[in-house]
Amino acid sequence: MGISQQPPKPFPIKKGLPCQLKWTHSTLYLTEGASASCHRVQFDPIEMEGNDFNFHNLPAKILARQQMLEGKWPGRGCEHCKHIEDSGGTSDRMIHLNLEGTTAPPELDTDLTAVSVTPRQLEVYWGNTCNLKCIYCAAHFSSSIDAEEKRFGLFDQNGVRIGDNFKLYDKIDEVTEKLFGWFENNIQDLHKLMILGGEPFLQKETFRMIEFLEQRTLPDLTLVFFSNLTVEHERFKTWMLRLQKLVEQKRLDKINVIGSIDCWGPQAEYIRNGLKLELFKKNFDWMVYNTNFTNNINSAFSLLSAQTMPELAEQINQWSKTKQVYWSMMKCNQKEMPGRPYMYPGIFGDKVLSLGLRKAVDIFDPMVAGYKDSVKEQYKIYMNGIAMEMEKAEPNITRQKQLKIYLEELDRRRGTDYKKLFPLVAEWLDKV
Repeated sequence: MGISQQPPKPFPIKKGLPCQLKWTHSTLYLTEGASASCHRVQFDPIEMEGNDFNFHNLPAKILARQQMLEGKWPGRGCEHCKHIEDSGGTSDRMIHLNLEGTTAPPELDTDLTAVSVTPRQLEVYWGNTCNLKCIYCAAHFSSSIDAEEKRFGLFDQNGVRIGDNFKLYDKIDEVTEKLFGWFENNIQDLHKLMILGGEPFLQKETFRMIEFLEQRTLPDLTLVFFSNLTVEHERFKTWMLRLQKLVEQKRLDKINVIGSIDCWGPQAEYIRNGLKLELFKKNFDWMVYNTNFTNNINSAFSLLSAQTMPELAEQINQWSKTKQVYWSMMKCNQKEMPGRPYMYPGIFGDKVLSLGLRKAVDIFDPMVAGYKDSVKEQYKIYMNGIAMEMEKAEPNITRQKQLKIYLEELDRRRGTDYKKLFPLVAEWLDKV
């Protein structure tokens, strides 16, 4: 019986600020030669001198684990959870303490103070090959954004900066080989491998990974893909049928394909510039009706996506009448954190709730055949935590002005017009 079929095992550390992700999970950005304890926090260079390949027990990660054992927030992005918890909500940290398919490092079986541990979950960004230009993304995740920035050059105005002459990590080929070498010796210890992009179904490393898995039997491993699903339908089906064989042959525990989309309608196509909603739905429908995969929707919550998030929630409920479709969400930027702080959805205070967030959370249905699905219920609790954070958010005029500058510059580059699709946000920004 694979890990996903076993009852959830609570994270064993109870003292301080225990965090399953800090101990169990690593995110690898091969485009940067860097690693983080999750994709919400700042990252640090991978160590790979000689035969060494260290991404999970880097000094900064060990220090963060020590701080959390002492009840201290490490900062450097952990504010994502801290702000939610300070508002009385339930954060990622709290949810992951008791989540299906997640098992703590084996070192904690005998030492609850261990801070140098074996990863159980690995999240990999192969490279930046991508066919979309999401408004909250950057060149190191999207080759399309990289090309756009090279075409238009640097934009730097009132704290809004677009384009920093991104350069792919010069040792990306070496680090990729190191990672596959690590897989050869350690993949049996993983319980979850998550593949992201760019767009993974356009990347050669995904093909290599599937070939690698077709030669092994890993009954405890769940393979997860995050995809924008804007991939030609027949090509997409070929990928899915090949993945399905891995489960049918019992080479893996299960497959999870997560569609990345933030809301519904033309608003979704604006936010994820290049997205073809009709194709997204065709591909997602095919998975729902033709595979035994677990399927999720993953959304980045912003001021713009809030408007038609209720329509997305309704679509998820509709899919779930055939097969459970889960919904996860994160803020597209944290409050006053590096990146684009003007993209933080609380820059207008609690007004964002009226745009559609509250309605979307209320619509999202965790019930199945008269019973609550425990995972969907946890996701709903987490979304309510984000809403609680928004209730306490304070308006920030500087960030509002910066958002207006940013959207107007994107429209100039892309020939789009946010004011037509997001009239209420446009009205708010016109008053700044």
